[in-house]
Amino acid sequence: MAERFRQVIKDQFGTQIALARAIGVKDGSYLTPYVTGRSMIGGILRKKLEGVGIDVDYIMTGRKQELLLGEDGQDDSDSNDVICEQCASKLMDIQSKLVELNAAVLEVNKMVAHLKKSLR
Repeated sequence: MAERFRQVIKDQFGTQIALARAIGVKDGSYLTPYVTGRSMIGGILRKKLEGVGIDVDYIMTGRKQELLLGEDGQDDSDSNDVICEQCASKLMDIQSKLVELNAAVLEVNKMVAHLKKSLR
């Protein structure tokens, strides 16, 4: 598992530091217990990793996510339904994150306004 995680980091981000920045943690040492195999990926880290496009199931099991296609390579309606549901779920996750970011921006704007008033 640790070896797959190291390889995914290398392939998708180049370094632990780049991944750490992408998931919003202070530095690359946060990931060290996971890339050395001393710790297992838990729910919080899993959500952060999936948020930046990492296939955590692959890291944990060695099986890659695949698009659900018929054996002949043609989409069938069941596959399309599943893919549509996956897309809708991802879009809802993105929308939720945007709402959180918007709230954070508003909070920062209020703080800046307060600072401006106190400097006058």
